[in-house]
Amino acid sequence: MTTVTTPVVVADETTHPAPSRQKAKKKRNVAVRVLQFLVIVALFGSWQLLAATKVLNPSFVSEPSEFFPSFWHGVVSGSLLSLMGATLYATFVGFAAAAILGLLAGYLFAEFKVLDMVARPFMTGFNSVPRIALAPLFVLWFGLGSLSVIVLIVSLAFFIVSFNTYAGLQSCSRDHLLLARTLGAGRFVRFTKFVLPSATPAIFAGLQLALTYAFLGAVVGEMLQGSQGLGGYLALQMGTFETTGFFGGLTLLIIVALIVAGIVRAVEKHLLRWKTYELRGTQG
Repeated sequence: MTTVTTPVVVADETTHPAPSRQKAKKKRNVAVRVLQFLVIVALFGSWQLLAATKVLNPSFVSEPSEFFPSFWHGVVSGSLLSLMGATLYATFVGFAAAAILGLLAGYLFAEFKVLDMVARPFMTGFNSVPRIALAPLFVLWFGLGSLSVIVLIVSLAFFIVSFNTYAGLQSCSRDHLLLARTLGAGRFVRFTKFVLPSATPAIFAGLQLALTYAFLGAVVGEMLQGSQGLGGYLALQMGTFETTGFFGGLTLLIIVALIVAGIVRAVEKHLLRWKTYELRGTQG
């Protein structure tokens, strides 16, 4: 008598995730959003209560019930948006220049060891200089306007991008590179297929941090000039003790920074979707 064995097909959870896992992930995301909303409500509710009961002086910290209408009026009228446009212009131009120069410098330092050995002490020394303290000097050199702010942004963000790029390009597995060379892969193929993918997470981490410092540099530079952009507006409001207008402008700055950071994060997630598939099923 012949016994027929029926093969058992086991679904690969890494390629076809279970519906229960997808539902659990959606529930977790909803729970995170709810908790974030509750934290915001608790923060501003406590702020409003402490200011209304005079525990905090409203003249110094304002009140959410006061600066939220000021923020909304500034957005609807376009006054805050025009100021934000000047700040974003300096931020993006300075960030783009710092990103291009930083990526190029990080690649050159990783590719040419002699160049890295020669330039490393100078890079470390220049990076230790407090660029915020040099902002008045940039104004003296490049004058009032967006150019001095852009130079300040580049001086802040360049080193972050270059150091993270260098570290990422050095993180590729030696075994992978040896295997690729053994199989006859050329230098360009090794870089595009092995080195660059392994460096991408570190590069994007540097870009996100550099973008944060770009916003910081733009606002600080404008505050020191006191003439343009949202930073100049914040300096004017603070100089006249108009805390309501100050926190209204600060609210817009935080919202725009979160939106831009979310866009960068979405681009990173799209480019690193291979890593998501690679780690699928390994996390609880």
